[in-house]
Amino acid sequence: MMKLADSTFGSFIEYLSHKFNFNFNRSHYLTISSLPICIVLWLFRKYRNKQKKQSLDCLRDEFSSKLYSQRVQVQTVCQLKISEERAKEITSLSFTELQSKLQKGELSCIEVLYAFQRVAFTENVQLNFIVQPVLEAEDMARRLDSLDAEARKKLPLFGIPISVKENYNMRGYKSTVGVSKFISKTCSETSGIVQALVDAGAVPFIRTNIAQTMMSLAAHNPIYGQTRNPLDLARSPGGSSAGEGAAVGSGSSIIGLGSDIGGSIRVPAVWCGVTALKPSTDRFSACFMNRIGCGQTLVRGVPGLVGRDVAALVEFSKVLCSDFQYNNDTAVPRTYFNSKEYLSTKPLTIGYLYYWPIVEATESAKNAVTRVVRKLSSQGHKVVEWELPQFDCIPHKLLRDIFFADGGTSIFQLLENDEVSYTIKRLLSKLGWVDWFKYYLAYTVGWLLPSWLTKKHLVGIVGVENVNKWFQLTDTVEKYKQMWVQDWRDKGIDVLITPAVPVPAEFIDQEEGCMSGLGSYSYLLNMVNFPAGVVPVGKISPEEEVDDFKYYPDHNQVHKCLKKSIKGSTGLPLSVQCVALPYREEMCLRVMNLISKLQ
Repeated sequence: MMKLADSTFGSFIEYLSHKFNFNFNRSHYLTISSLPICIVLWLFRKYRNKQKKQSLDCLRDEFSSKLYSQRVQVQTVCQLKISEERAKEITSLSFTELQSKLQKGELSCIEVLYAFQRVAFTENVQLNFIVQPVLEAEDMARRLDSLDAEARKKLPLFGIPISVKENYNMRGYKSTVGVSKFISKTCSETSGIVQALVDAGAVPFIRTNIAQTMMSLAAHNPIYGQTRNPLDLARSPGGSSAGEGAAVGSGSSIIGLGSDIGGSIRVPAVWCGVTALKPSTDRFSACFMNRIGCGQTLVRGVPGLVGRDVAALVEFSKVLCSDFQYNNDTAVPRTYFNSKEYLSTKPLTIGYLYYWPIVEATESAKNAVTRVVRKLSSQGHKVVEWELPQFDCIPHKLLRDIFFADGGTSIFQLLENDEVSYTIKRLLSKLGWVDWFKYYLAYTVGWLLPSWLTKKHLVGIVGVENVNKWFQLTDTVEKYKQMWVQDWRDKGIDVLITPAVPVPAEFIDQEEGCMSGLGSYSYLLNMVNFPAGVVPVGKISPEEEVDDFKYYPDHNQVHKCLKKSIKGSTGLPLSVQCVALPYREEMCLRVMNLISKLQ
């Protein structure tokens, strides 16, 4: 039989030689004979990938069904325990009022928990920000209620319910970051920051939704679905801490934990009309926090806070800059909260900035900065206009080099055979281009493309060529950081006031996805490691909406897409971003508190 096959194949080769007048040697023979094997292997791989995809789909469906049952179970219990009116009465309290009533015993921890659970699960029907209830919350609350007065005084966050972004490890729970392959992994430890807050008396009660891979400012993943903005259901709440923005913005949580590597806390806070703080690296513990792309350390994702008011951010920052945190994570530097700086009344030099390349901000966002700066000036603070330091390298290209140093390999490995969210399909399609094609577009036809898709952006997603190039990139980033710090010191700037997002909340659009230009006002601050917070300063008026649409540029595709967000934006929140020097979170919070009292 084997001889017959060899004879047939040999006859076929002889026929081709005669037909095309071509002499086949041994290498040609081997090449042709290996083709069937390659085809079989390709078909087998395709079959295996299909099986793996089906397996992930089943795993995702089973997990979603389990979470739905848990949500229904907890919702049923809390609805029986507290009335809707009582729940709204409790959840409408400010942080300071709630903290005081809990400490004095005027409210029990279990009643407060039921109140926030009832409101959260009611709001979640439309908004979809809860991925899973924390099943131990009721036991935690009852244990706190059993403590005597002396024990309660030692717990600064006694009985305060908190929401937690899904990427924080909690023992017995999943931390999937919207990636199906992580469903099979159950956390065996609790993150240091969550444990610190629990030790201080806080009660985690819900885990909140997240953007897939956390590499976008969107609010969708194939495991938990789409989260919506509590102020306009047609719009996104922002991301990747989407669930936190929606939970706090809807009154379902008074404060929660998010994370930020390029605006992931600040964008949801702005679009949902709440406050937030992104600290410097290692000011808060990131121990056992799931961080995609943690192989690079030049720009690290940091834990942060999303809160109803600045007072909540301050009290939680005090706890996270105390022994409650340092006893749980000894790797965090012991930089205790500087109350003297926070409470200081010394006049400040405040810089302001309207434009961050490469995207223009709306007139209403600029006007918000102007109003705040003028009011602070009237209180005796010196205000000066500030510009970004001029640098040889383009900062946005540096960021792309850092985030995609591996050319996107790690992201493709994470999402292999998984369903990909519409929010990152555009990014993955660019990363999927072969390197020579990216370079070709960048260097030969880049000048024909819109300004947002030119050399500086396309080359950034090719990846770093070798270790030496990575060393050079590291050195360049350090020089850029030093340039920022030196420029602030030369000009005596204490704090910078600037927009946090260029436009109002974007509409949920599965065709367009999420626009990367939205982060241009936030992610440079992650690279230079400056702490930043956002605070609401009003709402967009009908007149401002008209002016925003009239004057907002549309000279390229990015601006045209962003301009769509302006339509119907009347009544949506306006916020400003406060920025301070590295590890000066207290200064940042001080100015945020001043701004919150200007309203």
